[in-house]
This record gives sequence, structure tokens and C-alpha cells, in this order.
Amino acid sequence: MQKKVKAMRSRNVFLTVIILLSIFISPASSEIYKWKDKDGNIFYSDSPPSGVDAQKKKFREDKIERQEIKENINKSESKPESNKLKEDSPCSDVKVIMYMTSWCGYCKKAREYINSLGVRLTEYDVDKDRSKNSEMLRKSGGAKGVPLIDVEGVIIKGYVPDAIKTAVEKSRSL
Repeated sequence: MQKKVKAMRSRNVFLTVIILLSIFISPASSEIYKWKDKDGNIFYSDSPPSGVDAQKKKFREDKIERQEIKENINKSESKPESNKLKEDSPCSDVKVIMYMTSWCGYCKKAREYINSLGVRLTEYDVDKDRSKNSEMLRKSGGAKGVPLIDVEGVIIKGYVPDAIKTAVEKSRSL
């Protein structure tokens, strides 16, 4: 009888270790999706909405290729050539809106990162404000995930530091 109990315990420990390893070991590279909505806004997220032609993009350690993001932001805006990025332009002129919840860990990371850029950040808790939740759903094309970050018209779904930084740098140009 004791052998059966020990065997069951060993099997349970083994299964627990396997489950924990599968949960906590993330792959070195993952996929992120890029798509445009009907208004031409570019979105990045870990899962595309249904019925949208989304492109899979590889990234490593939460980093998307910066050049590709810069090209996408350049394509999505129609400012004249004279409005090139000015390195001495202050980030405090850039307005960033983040739709978030108080319980979201990625929202907290995004807040810290966005504040480190020195921009004007406005946060809306979509759990507490129904009108802001509706606004977020409209901007995200119906996606409910947080954070949703709006950098002066460039919509970023989720916490994607390189996309946020590139959008802020592009918005710095006058």
C-alpha cells in the first residue's frame, strides 16, 4: 500500500514539475501580429482579430525590429517632408493615452516605460469608466485587451516598448 502512495506522490510531483516548467519557460522568440483597420491605423498585438489580414512578425525578448516599425509609422502618416524628426524636440509635447486596468501587470510596465520617455501620459481605467471602455473598444476595433496605447493616433495593442518609443519619436517632429 505504501509503495502505491509513494508512486502516486512521485507521479504527482513529476506532473507538477512538468506543468510548472511549461508555464514558466517561455520561448526565446515569439510572434506578434501587425494589421491595419479600415481607417488605416496600424495595430500590433499577440493575437490578431478574426477576419483581418494580419502579418506574423518574429521578435525576440519583446523587441520588434525597429526599422520595420519606423517604416510602418512613416507610411501611416501624411506629413510634409519638412516635418522630419527633430532630435532636440522635447517629448513633453507628445500626448499619450493609455487604456488600462488597475490589476494588469503589463499596464504597470507600460506606465513606467512611457513615463520614462517624458511624455504627457493620460491613463483611463476601463474597469471604472464605461465611456472610456467604449472609446478603447472603438480605437482597438473591438479588442478588449489592455493596455491599449494611443500615441497621437498610432494605436499599439499591448506593451511593446519599441513600438511605443518609435511612435513617440515620430510624434516629436513638428
